[in-house]
Amino acid sequence: MEGREWWLWGFAVTVTLVLTAGIVSLSFPSPHPRADGAYWFDLKEWVRALACLVLLFDIYTVYQHLQLQRIRRQLAERDQLFELITENAADMIAVIDCDGHRLYNSPAYQNILGYSPEELKSTSSLEQIHSEDRQRVLEATEKARFTGRGERLEYRIRHKDGTWRILESTASAIKDKDGQTERLVIVNRDITERKRAEEMLAHSAFHDALTNLPNRALFLDRVRHALALSLRHPSYKFAVLFIDVDEFKVFNDSLGHAAGDALLIQIGRRLTASLRGADTVSRPRLMRETGTSSDDESLARLGGDEFTVLLEDIRDSSDAIRVAERIQERMGIPFLADAHEVVTTASIGIAFSASSYSDSEDLVRDAEIAMYRAKQEGKARYQVFDNAMHTSAVKRLRLETDLRRGLELGEFRVHYQPIVSLRSGKIVGFEALSRWQRPEGLVLPGEFIAVADETGIILPINRLLLREACQHLRSWHSQFPSDPPLKISVNITPKI
Repeated sequence: MEGREWWLWGFAVTVTLVLTAGIVSLSFPSPHPRADGAYWFDLKEWVRALACLVLLFDIYTVYQHLQLQRIRRQLAERDQLFELITENAADMIAVIDCDGHRLYNSPAYQNILGYSPEELKSTSSLEQIHSEDRQRVLEATEKARFTGRGERLEYRIRHKDGTWRILESTASAIKDKDGQTERLVIVNRDITERKRAEEMLAHSAFHDALTNLPNRALFLDRVRHALALSLRHPSYKFAVLFIDVDEFKVFNDSLGHAAGDALLIQIGRRLTASLRGADTVSRPRLMRETGTSSDDESLARLGGDEFTVLLEDIRDSSDAIRVAERIQERMGIPFLADAHEVVTTASIGIAFSASSYSDSEDLVRDAEIAMYRAKQEGKARYQVFDNAMHTSAVKRLRLETDLRRGLELGEFRVHYQPIVSLRSGKIVGFEALSRWQRPEGLVLPGEFIAVADETGIILPINRLLLREACQHLRSWHSQFPSDPPLKISVNITPKI
């Protein structure tokens, strides 16, 4: 517009000078005298020509003036629209020069960050940005200057009240007539609430809803990091503790699930406090390499009454044993749940890192095996995992699988042991006994009854035993009537 106006003014001055020179030239007598009639005829023609030029010039000037007025109206409407958008936009819009000085800030800055326009103008555009994010902001700004458009960037900025907000920012360049960037238009969006929601979702995905402790997924990830670190540093050692609350089911069934949940929350807090003692195993190296900074991540709840602990960068096995003993000592202090004083104990399994481990699941599994061995030996104690435990656990798992398959294939038989009266020497009854007849031979009760009882497989075995014993007894009564009638004894589990 400025160029167009200067051109119009220059053209007007030029035409004015030409017309003035023409009119002035007509006032001087001609050097060649001519007849009066011809002279006045030529003068009239010149005057008509000049009048036409003046008319054309006036028409052209009016047209150009109208065009400029139309452009001015369009610009005014655009400015009004821009002002309306920026003043009512939820996003913060800023214009800065190449030196980072603020040229314009939309009213959203005051609404979101609390700074008045005067306060913003008196400070640099980088002053409120978090010190850890300034370099990234500067790099993005430079990129926007050279390429004309900056990449999407997230950074923290200080609110007037001292809190930090998270902004999502994009930048666009305003170039001069030579194609050089002279200003940047920056659009900032406050995404603090969105980030909080994302963090809450991520936290919920990796933390137990009841105790707010890390869950199995997060704990296995921490163990996976520890395994990777032990491969890079052979001197690095760690241990996994698997903790199970003894007789928790009895308490939960007696006082209700609400009281059980309250007890689990207290147990989680007490375990956390047990890991924050003065002699807690230090782990600065892992925090540097993996970014782990929260002590709570070393303790997790896998579900139910099962908790796990990751002890990192330990010196020897005594460190883990000392922590296990401290946990058991703290667990012995009575809890108060639902107005009831509860004394509980814990069985703990300990598994140490070794080069043979390649999966975090294996390490947690072995710690769990050691915990079950502690329960078998009387509960309220700890056990350190060894390979013999793994062999025993695999054997037990195979036996459990074979028991279930044996039930499906009908391999269980009922054997009868006669009961003889010492007075008469006659058979007065029988004792019914379950026997497992496998293709490779007879399995004695001592080899499978305990496992069947622990896993609950004993229940269908008992039902089979009772049904066949009663059927045979009825058949014997009809075939061999006696007085008194024959009796039968059946050994069954107290489980229902």
